[in-house]
Amino acid sequence: MNTKPLVYALSAVAIILGALFLISTISAPSLDPLILARDLITSILAIVLGVVAPLLIRKFTAQEE
Repeated sequence: MNTKPLVYALSAVAIILGALFLISTISAPSLDPLILARDLITSILAIVLGVVAPLLIRKFTAQEE
């Protein structure tokens, strides 16, 4: 089963949602520092995961072929 298209699509969704959440957090930051940190970390992790997932799928599927 070829899962690459699914991984790429989900990665794009993660990057887009992470970017939107980051823009939302920066444009209207919370006054509570813990909530602000949580929102920033969540959005940055979503973007990083969206970038890293295709790289990892390429690495591990290349070993199988």
